[in-house]
Amino acid sequence: MAAGRKRAPSIKDVARKAGVSVSTVSRYLNGGRNLSEGKRKVIAEAVEDLNYRPNTIARALVSNEFQSIAVIATDISLYGSMQLLQGIELAARRRHYLVTVTLVGNGHEKVKETVDQLIQNRPVGCIILDVERSSLLHSFAGYIARSLPTVIVDEADLASGSLRIGAYEGGYQITKYLLRLGHKTVFHVSIPEDDKKFTRCLGWRRALEEAGAPIEEPLSCTWDFRKAEQIGRYLCSFPEITAIFAGNDEVAAGVIRGILLEGKKVPDDVSVAGFDGNPIGEVTVPSITTWRQNFQGIGAKAVERLAHWPDSDDQTAAKGDRGDEGDNGTRKASEEEELDLDQLQQSRAMGDEQISSRLMIRESTAPPRSGQGR
Repeated sequence: MAAGRKRAPSIKDVARKAGVSVSTVSRYLNGGRNLSEGKRKVIAEAVEDLNYRPNTIARALVSNEFQSIAVIATDISLYGSMQLLQGIELAARRRHYLVTVTLVGNGHEKVKETVDQLIQNRPVGCIILDVERSSLLHSFAGYIARSLPTVIVDEADLASGSLRIGAYEGGYQITKYLLRLGHKTVFHVSIPEDDKKFTRCLGWRRALEEAGAPIEEPLSCTWDFRKAEQIGRYLCSFPEITAIFAGNDEVAAGVIRGILLEGKKVPDDVSVAGFDGNPIGEVTVPSITTWRQNFQGIGAKAVERLAHWPDSDDQTAAKGDRGDEGDNGTRKASEEEELDLDQLQQSRAMGDEQISSRLMIRESTAPPRSGQGR
């Protein structure tokens, strides 16, 4: 340390100046629940007078407990998962929490072992990123929630009280947009969905049903854009197809490449729309019309839920009273989960559950040429 440099104030200094315990200062820095206005005021004044800047790791060592949020997922390589993580990290940092990320593999025993280790680390809460809605990971949600405040982020499983990404809404709206352009129907190239409810695929189907438009079974695609390119080439052999809704923007880019390689033009011959709002869609030629999801906002919302979680006496009710789960974490299906689509439509105005998403209209979509698709 350079001579004469002052030591940075510590949490103990703040506690001494405010006349309170270190644990009381720690509670104040982590959200301030169950503190009187008087204590809040003297701690805030001490923090300001000392120009104290919390050090998360140092506080954890002093209290012998890391104030962390555990994130558990099956895959974080996709754009949506990465953006969710960034939103979680930024919001957690503002509240002086550490974030730990745990990836689970296949096999019930392996997942349970990983989950048990996570619980033993005593995080303040857990966020499950179940964007792919892996049935195995999802089945452990109740098991985790019995020990920790738990928030699930998935497509739109309203019955479980999870944070909805709004995939159904996006699929519905983007299909309605393509139909309004004058396309007779919209073909769908779907991403892996693992039998999830209220998906973008289901939104696509509902929009076509409401319009009385023909519905062809979707072509399933992997996450490999080269497979999407092959599908784009294949779809060019059907001149009646004038509009395609791809499950995400990478798939849309692959489909567009396949169409262009077959000598057709986008959107002159075929309109193509994607999903997610991946920045790749802004630089492709043509740029891709998409449904932009606010992944970072959803991640931040998950942290806020944990930060305002009720105290232990109320946690059972807040977790949804998950009494139907077995010891192995497998959740029994309940009647509440059998929500119909009309209920989902009505849920769009669910107050703080509504995370802003919007249609981004770009170069890849246009009205069909006169007489096209008949």
